[in-house]
Amino acid sequence: HLLHVLAKAGEISRLRHENEELKWRGKMENTLIGSSPAIQQIRSIIEKVAPTNSRVLITGEEGTGKEIAARLLHEQSLRAKGPFVTLSAISLHPAQVDAELFGIEASNPGGGAEKLGLFERAHGGTLFIDEIADMSKETQGKVLKALHDQSFERVRGMKRVSVDVRVIAASSCDLTEEMRLGNFREDLYYRLNVVPIHMPSLRDRREDILELSQFFMRESSRAAGIPPRAFTQEAMAVLQSYVWPGNIRHLRNVIEWSMIMAS
Repeated sequence: HLLHVLAKAGEISRLRHENEELKWRGKMENTLIGSSPAIQQIRSIIEKVAPTNSRVLITGEEGTGKEIAARLLHEQSLRAKGPFVTLSAISLHPAQVDAELFGIEASNPGGGAEKLGLFERAHGGTLFIDEIADMSKETQGKVLKALHDQSFERVRGMKRVSVDVRVIAASSCDLTEEMRLGNFREDLYYRLNVVPIHMPSLRDRREDILELSQFFMRESSRAAGIPPRAFTQEAMAVLQSYVWPGNIRHLRNVIEWSMIMAS
């Protein structure tokens, strides 16, 4: 009986710890940490545009938090109870993008969709397309038509499928340059770029590095079960003077490594 009670208590403690960990990680996924003027301006833009159905184009270097901004737009919108679905075009072969976005119709008649696409999965919610410049010109055209009509055809499909989806797109490259080079459709750019949001690099918001570092320190200590450490003035000076080519993601990894390795 005692062993049963202890086991149950241990399980409750484990579940409580996992729940706290999920809450903590959820906070990071839905929070723009920092108080710099650049971040305050982005919060203000998100607060104004989130309740609308306007399309938003988020630009910025890799690791600057573009998906976090997209999630905030969704969470503060009237679609918050609907799904938030993401696609990173850079992680897929161009031939796979159409199937991921629009789905695949089953070969047998009346068999329904063999694969539901992300447009259908995002019905009633938000579809976030990251690194949209990595799509082929043909797929860009299909996305443009889907945005205009709020409908599309599945791969191998004959009938149009209607959806109610808000699309938020992001890119780490200069889309105006991609248009000049003929790699990105101008009509799609203007269809997406109703409200632009530019995520600043970490080196352009150095005043936020202390707050971010402290947050990542607490996050890493919870995940590793290690008491949080303090930053010396010398360590913070190094963190604030570094250029951070990988931006916030880079800083997070360095803090986690330091947390584990520091004596």
